[in-house]
Amino acid sequence: MKKKVGLALGGGGARGLAHVGVLKVLSEEQIPIDFIAGTSMGSIIGAMYAQNPDPAILIDRLESFLFSHDYDSLGLKYIVPKTNSNPSFLSQLVQVVSQRIVVNIAQSRQGVIKTERLSEAVSKLLDKGNIEDTRIPFACTATDLNTGQTVLFREGDIQRAVTISSSIPGFLSPHKWQGMLLTDGGVTAPVPVKEARQMGADIVIGVGVEANHIEPLEDPHVIEIISRVDLVRGKILSKNQLSAADIRLHPQINEAHWSELLRYKEFVNAGIIETQKKLPEIHDLIKKKKSLFRRKNIL
Repeated sequence: MKKKVGLALGGGGARGLAHVGVLKVLSEEQIPIDFIAGTSMGSIIGAMYAQNPDPAILIDRLESFLFSHDYDSLGLKYIVPKTNSNPSFLSQLVQVVSQRIVVNIAQSRQGVIKTERLSEAVSKLLDKGNIEDTRIPFACTATDLNTGQTVLFREGDIQRAVTISSSIPGFLSPHKWQGMLLTDGGVTAPVPVKEARQMGADIVIGVGVEANHIEPLEDPHVIEIISRVDLVRGKILSKNQLSAADIRLHPQINEAHWSELLRYKEFVNAGIIETQKKLPEIHDLIKKKKSLFRRKNIL
């Protein structure tokens, strides 16, 4: 019997495309992945790979989507800020609302982007089916706004679950489901290490893709202060959850906004570099865990 390896793929919008690079290297090194837990963009990439565990297929499908009309219809090009000095979701939401939406319209809507557009995008990236039928056991997170609890989807419609997990608060409306009001899993589980262990993983490789660098604030106004608080809170929570992983990967991605998906090659490469750097540590830990497991069985 071997130790089970779980992969916890964190949320971070476009930066989450670094997960593709991570999966590519792990596949080339023939490191087995027994479970995948994903949050937000981590849930999209994780679900794609869980359905078809082949990096080449994943990259081809991703590129086909990014250069299609379906991607253009998301309207992300209108969200990318002129400057990336503050990548906070809240900060960018404030900018979009103040610059592009009349205040009274913003007060009557739950999101800037129509949920149907995200659902359509997810349907182009994922095959139809249920979570429990993926080739690699998969789960994704969401956050219940009514209780503040993390919800882990381990069964049911995979496209719907991933759409909910990827619904960035403010930009996309929350989802009513079984008495809950669900939004992006990154609110409470930015790096789902604990959830990967719940699935049965003995070893967890955690991948955090939050921004590596924060620009100093200069004479900030109230909104900027609130936005920075949201950003700092998210970074601390991500760091704490990532620290619980046996192997911690944090690709070096600076000055990147969550909506810049067309920079995917840059992000994928960052994932490749980080994973290659940690390969000796990954191989050593897997060997050590196997050795300890055999010893316990003999005793």
